[in-house]
Amino acid sequence: DQVLNFVTLAPSDASKMSDYTADCFELFDTEGSGSIPASQVGPALRALGKTPSEEEIKDLLAGKPAIDLAGFTEMAGQIVAPAKEEVLEAFSTFDMNSNGYIALDELKNLMKNLGEGLNDNEIAGMEKVAAADDENQVNIRHMVDQLMQE
Repeated sequence: DQVLNFVTLAPSDASKMSDYTADCFELFDTEGSGSIPASQVGPALRALGKTPSEEEIKDLLAGKPAIDLAGFTEMAGQIVAPAKEEVLEAFSTFDMNSNGYIALDELKNLMKNLGEGLNDNEIAGMEKVAAADDENQVNIRHMVDQLMQE
């Protein structure tokens, strides 16, 4: 729960982000060794609100078994979140009726089977955010606004 809530506390002031990154790093440095194992880099970056793919993480780690704070901070700075309009455009690709909506079942199928895919817990969270209407249709713009709120 501590990790899940961490991202909601992210400062919008860039000057405070360094302290925030260090705090996040410490949270994942469970042994106090000054490094976090490669297996925890993805969850740590996601706790910062970053959205790297497993492939991006693998590339950034370049085979290292662990990463120190300086490396983690550099890595976090290299991952840029997509703009809201890019996300909206990506989801709109699946708007078959060009009406701004997508069927919830279709959305769940896409999110589970495209790319790395979401697990069942992530699908459940997405379903809450998607807020389907009585006809099980998801307003794409509303969903993206909810996903991308700062």
